[in-house]
Formats: sequence, C-alpha cells, structure tokens
Amino acid sequence: MIFLTVGTSHFDALIRKMDNLVESGAITESILAQIGTGRYIPTNFKYVRLLKDLNRAYETADVIVSAGGAGTTIECTTRGLKLVVVENESVMEGHQKQLIRELECRGHLVWCRNLSELVKCIEFVKNTNLKPFVTDAPRAHKLILNLIKENQC
Repeated sequence: MIFLTVGTSHFDALIRKMDNLVESGAITESILAQIGTGRYIPTNFKYVRLLKDLNRAYETADVIVSAGGAGTTIECTTRGLKLVVVENESVMEGHQKQLIRELECRGHLVWCRNLSELVKCIEFVKNTNLKPFVTDAPRAHKLILNLIKENQC
C-alpha cells in the first residue's frame, strides 16, 4: 500500500499525478491519500482530507509519498520508512528544499524532483535500504557552558 500525504496544506498537482498514474495502470498498488485542503478530488483511490493520527497509515504502508512538510519528513525518516518526497514549491517560498536535500544526501529518503519521475522514484525506494535518521546530540548547552567557563576569572 502507498500512503500519499500532503499534510494539512494542499498540493493538487501531486494528487492529480498519482490519480492519473493509477488510472493509466502505471501504479497498481492500493493507495490511501491525505489530500489536505486541496481542490482536486481523486477518483482512483481512497482519500481523506485530514487524519488525526498517521501512525496506522505509516505502519501499513510499504511506501510513503509526501509533499515534503518537515513534520512528515522527520517522522518518516526517524522511523526509517520508505519515503519519497516531492517538494511542494507552492508553499512557504520553497523552504523544504534544504531539508530534503540534506536528508537525501544522508540516505534517509528519495527526493522526486519532478512529477514525471514519480513512478521511477517509488520503484527505486522499494528496492533501497534507507538509513533511519538519528537526531544529533544536543550541543547548545555545551556551547553555553564553554562560554561561561571562558568568561570566569
């Protein structure tokens, strides 16, 4: 099963593309989508506007296709889930690109840079072992302590 999510926002182009891929037979897996506030309504797979809890969808999905929101991206990569991210450039002036690029470079997700590559990216992630994201150890407190020590007589 593929879980497709655009979070609480909208990304009609992604929902429409996935709908077209299912209709054409390019994607045959079952799909559940969280379509957020978008206007496009898919006709070829199940959808909901918003899910209160994504855990069940994450647990049952073989692949997650996401619009690149930070919350979903960090949640999925921390769990080591097979995640394909399609940056939603229409929200927040493209802030997602830096996060997506870094997590892709570290081997935590697959970045689909163009919707025409979506099927290829989904197939690729199915056969790829992604590394779970582990947050860096907190270091702000150490920097503060070092500053305090340096300023003591």
